Amino acid sequence: MSYQIGIELSASFFKLVEVKKRRKSMELQQMVVHPLPSIWAREPYFLEREELIQTIQEALLGRRLHTERVRIGINCREVIFKRLMVPEMRKRQYRTYIKEQLIPLLELPFPDPVFDYQLIDHVWADGDRQEIMLALMSRSYRDALVRCFRFCGLDPVQIDIAPFCLYRWTNAYRGLTAPQSLILQISKLGVEASFFSDNQLIDTQVFSLPVADYMEGEDRPHPNPLHPLLESEEEINAYGEALLAKLYGLMDEKKQRMFACPQAEWVLAGEGLDMFLLEQWLEQNQLAKVTQAPAAELVMSEALKEKALRFVGSSLAVPLGLMVGEKEGMGR
Repeated sequence: MSYQIGIELSASFFKLVEVKKRRKSMELQQMVVHPLPSIWAREPYFLEREELIQTIQEALLGRRLHTERVRIGINCREVIFKRLMVPEMRKRQYRTYIKEQLIPLLELPFPDPVFDYQLIDHVWADGDRQEIMLALMSRSYRDALVRCFRFCGLDPVQIDIAPFCLYRWTNAYRGLTAPQSLILQISKLGVEASFFSDNQLIDTQVFSLPVADYMEGEDRPHPNPLHPLLESEEEINAYGEALLAKLYGLMDEKKQRMFACPQAEWVLAGEGLDMFLLEQWLEQNQLAKVTQAPAAELVMSEALKEKALRFVGSSLAVPLGLMVGEKEGMGR
């Protein structure tokens, strides 16, 4: 038995889960959802150290954690994704080739990249080139993030990217049977759309879609940070239409054949609106199957169920996905 902690830094919230793991099962023992300051979402690759430290300290005030070691999931606005073709080589050679031959040729918004990668498809004939998906982030941003957590008494041991966490969580606790999956992580400010084909991430797009723009009334503070801003069918319909317009604007004909067809699956996760109403609306207005990421309640302890916030649902899918499987993450 061991305790593990997963933390998500989304566009709007600091989220923490602590789970008790026994072999292949886990039980959610405690959870924290705390608003991040508005400055957090202003621009990527920028970290306001004092604001983040204060947020973490406020979120953990009065909490007793069983371990200092934490895994962190970040959203894709801090990450650059590139699909590239490289010469075929032995697997152990790719990382060196990417670091020494490929990255110096890339135009990036930061001078100090760290990266992770995955191979896409197979090379079927000698001499063919290999396609890769490359994920890059700023080393100084990553290191500043780690220092903030260490200042608060936590020890980051892994930094991972939200789409991979969502995919692992959904696949582990419900299964993804469709060959193509579009995973939509919805926040109050926008959407991350991640396209998976045959278990591989082939594209991720981040776009602004503020939930508050589709409210019929005023946006008033609520004591429960997960309380949905959009609850009526009229509000969900308006948001759904805008969401579909954005998604189809991102998909060329090939992507539409792959991801907007009856054989594909769309998975919803996040917060900010009534996910059940959005699921129903999308099912009626496009061709793919629509589901939600597994709810956190599936692994909650009985004690936590009695005192947990309402509307948790799929809002903790990213930090819980950090607990599923082992992955090195963004470190080199």
